[in-house]
Amino acid sequence: MPYTIDYSETGKTPIVVNDGVVDTSTSLKLIGKNYNRFGEYLNENLLHLLENFAGATAPDTPTEGQLWYDTSESYLKIYESGKWYTIGSPAGNTRMEVRTRLDTNGVSHYTIENIVDSVIVTILVDDTTAWTPAATEYLEDGVTALSTQFPVIQAGVSMNTTTNFKFRGTATSAEYADLAERYNADEVYEPGTVVKIGGSHEITQTSECCDTNVFGIISTAPGFEMNSAAGNDDTHPFVALAGRVPCKVVGKIKKGDRVVSSNTPGHAKAVEMTQILDYRNIIGRALADKTDDGEGLIEVVVGAK
Repeated sequence: MPYTIDYSETGKTPIVVNDGVVDTSTSLKLIGKNYNRFGEYLNENLLHLLENFAGATAPDTPTEGQLWYDTSESYLKIYESGKWYTIGSPAGNTRMEVRTRLDTNGVSHYTIENIVDSVIVTILVDDTTAWTPAATEYLEDGVTALSTQFPVIQAGVSMNTTTNFKFRGTATSAEYADLAERYNADEVYEPGTVVKIGGSHEITQTSECCDTNVFGIISTAPGFEMNSAAGNDDTHPFVALAGRVPCKVVGKIKKGDRVVSSNTPGHAKAVEMTQILDYRNIIGRALADKTDDGEGLIEVVVGAK
């Protein structure tokens, strides 16, 4: 008596397998009653399902919804409407991953990270406050600190800051709508670094308190870019001259505090009104509180006195 094999989808014509034969109308071998090599074909079917028909060429006679791991491209594919469609990315260099990252305070954060050719391009989070990755969080090489390319991560999509990745399109709003211009730096500086006019080129990081030569802050994501063709982000970083921008700071700060350069290289600090002797040393105004004495990153409004 033949077997009638029904598809999952109702309405599709079932496969009828006669006694003593093997049906090959699909990529699996469907075994009829009393076939004497039953065990061999059953085990092969299970193995093929386990490996998703892994191979450099597509499996024969596929059926709707079938999976195939294409070893020539390292992609997982699905069969639909007569075609194979990629549903996964290569297991190595290009992929999307859900991860847990620690910040500098030891707090865990869930992230969705887009990786292209072993470079983390964007990080998506839904956190309510900005955070800086801990020193123990690394890029894909397992050596370089994540914070070198993502100095601050906050709600939405954070983009790699040390490459030429940019948003391409028409923006209706911007997180940091700062006005920035490229200047020749004497070293490679991270976004948020406080700089002054001086050094062996045009700008260098500050290193003393209340420096009247303070000039601006290395921009994280300029809202408006001037002199954009001059060099790159390593040799000629964008310096935020006006607007809101993340800034490296040290010590406790209250929202609204005026900030000046500090003795910590490239960092700002809060200053009391009674301590201000020269308005030329004011970088801007703090937009957030910072409650610890260590180093950190907050938003400031550059140029606001």
